[in-house]
Amino acid sequence: MATQKDVANRAGVSFITVSRVVNQLENVRPETKARVEKAIRELNYYPNRQAQALNNGLTRTLALVTPRMFDRPLFKNFYLMSLLSGVEVRGRELGWDVLMSTDFDREGEFDFLRVWHQRKVDGMIFIGLKRFPQEQITEIEVGSIPCVSVSDRIESPAISWVDTLNAAAAADAVRRLAALGHKHFAYLGVDLSIDFNPNFRDREQAVRQTVAELGLELDVFANGTIDNAGKISPPMYLTSPKRATAIVSGNDSVALAFMADVAQAGILCPRDYSIVGFDAEPAGRFQVPSLASYRQPLLEMGQIAVDLLVDQMTGVRRGKAERTFPLEFVGGDSMAQAPKA
Repeated sequence: MATQKDVANRAGVSFITVSRVVNQLENVRPETKARVEKAIRELNYYPNRQAQALNNGLTRTLALVTPRMFDRPLFKNFYLMSLLSGVEVRGRELGWDVLMSTDFDREGEFDFLRVWHQRKVDGMIFIGLKRFPQEQITEIEVGSIPCVSVSDRIESPAISWVDTLNAAAAADAVRRLAALGHKHFAYLGVDLSIDFNPNFRDREQAVRQTVAELGLELDVFANGTIDNAGKISPPMYLTSPKRATAIVSGNDSVALAFMADVAQAGILCPRDYSIVGFDAEPAGRFQVPSLASYRQPLLEMGQIAVDLLVDQMTGVRRGKAERTFPLEFVGGDSMAQAPKA
């Protein structure tokens, strides 16, 4: 196994110069850095993370932490996999390893800080899919633990966050449907007391508010979890005395499950209702009719989260940082003029 001394000999530089290149420090001439990097590739040299941690206190490893509350395999979760891709790509570009820490959350509380306590990582990116415990927020504040939250604007001066303008997009969805003549709306959500999701919370609140402002009707089907909401809501919708013709779904997976189930009862989109989702999953584009949706810049969000975290871990930035992104409307055949009464 090659060592830094081997790399130094191959590149014709000092051991200290190799160390500077490996640790991405300044004061190395570009041509010298290129020669060292070439030697690293030729010798297939891998830095010793434990040794680096002893030298500068950093393992150069960050964690993506999320409570796994999904019955389906992780690779089938478009939202999480897109964020993970952004984190991994940016981490690799900056020379940081990414450790993913998940749990099925079957036994109660999820320990967001487990990998930190085990000294496996220098900082953490949290995916906001469960309420963050106040006692762990306090621990982060007291211990100055580097961390960034994605999709949950945690109220703490110590926790930076990255999020999208979900409320604005949900309000836009209602107005687009209202402009097509729809007057009776439904929202497909989840029971936030058992499946907390900041995105669903913000979207539901915005739908409620915008429908009320426009003086229109609204049914809210907020039951179950993200995994089964699309199956729970169709029976309630089908048995409604007066069915909504405009539906806003908390995300695409719920919308697609809903569309499939009500179609079996002969209720078709867009003939009988219009629907719009969130996340612009690829499956929605191949759906017939294609699903109108709002795209979050998930890859970019993951990349920005890494930038914010690395700046905090390396001392480039101190204090809280906040980043918000707009959602992009992606049209689809699932939105049409309201059916005639």
